[in-house]
Amino acid sequence: MVNILVPTDFSDLSRVAINFAIKVSNKLNGNITLLHVINTVQPARASMWFKFKSFEKELIDHAKEDFETLLTEVSKQNKTLKPIKYKIVRGTSFNNTVKKEAKRLRTGLIVMGARGASGLQRVLIGSNTSSIIDISHVPVLAVPEFGEFKSFKNIVYVPDIDHLEREMKAMLPYAKFFDSMVHMVHVTSSEKNVKAIEEKIYKATLGKILYNKFTVKVIVSRNIDTSIEEYVTEMKADLLTTFTHDHNFYDKLFDRSIARKMAFQSKVPLLAFKQGIR
Repeated sequence: MVNILVPTDFSDLSRVAINFAIKVSNKLNGNITLLHVINTVQPARASMWFKFKSFEKELIDHAKEDFETLLTEVSKQNKTLKPIKYKIVRGTSFNNTVKKEAKRLRTGLIVMGARGASGLQRVLIGSNTSSIIDISHVPVLAVPEFGEFKSFKNIVYVPDIDHLEREMKAMLPYAKFFDSMVHMVHVTSSEKNVKAIEEKIYKATLGKILYNKFTVKVIVSRNIDTSIEEYVTEMKADLLTTFTHDHNFYDKLFDRSIARKMAFQSKVPLLAFKQGIR
């Protein structure tokens, strides 16, 4: 059983994530909590306090009404094995509030929607989903806007080969539960590195990982994210899995995080783990 947290702003995209989360939860015998964050900024002047509290109460009341409508719609579209709970919380930061609530609820999986974007648009619009991927120590499942859960029969996994054994231990429970075929894919810019990388991957897995449903593919290319997307399509993947890393300011500015890119670009759900997860 796993506790699943689904942040929602009641948009169509968040509804896609909720429907997806319900189907995953039914498979995992999990519990779902929907979370709505009301961003609050304390008034600087005491004279504004009453108006602030009145406005805040109005936002909470509207959120409760929206939740009742949402749950009615969801129950008509999906069979739920367990009642869906919801929470309305105040916070000055969406990201930090979600992170705190995930810890408080002992969440095992966060499910969010992700709308495709590219180039300058991706830099300008930002994304709550990719931001949560960056900071969350709980695995984040990013669901594309037309995503629909059927199965996780084929998982494409993009490993950090220097931390492969640790990463595999974190993601394998999902693969085992769904009896998935795991396709490990690594992209290198030099043909000379292929054999050495393959040997390193097999050395880190054979005899150490108690799961034999996986394949290894090393691709020679200078365009990592495009190569991964093409391989996902070729394998007819149901899920893409990767691990995030801690990035400095310049990494984030130039958008070098593969997990962050794929949250926008992938046409299949992305399951992102925080590097260093135990």
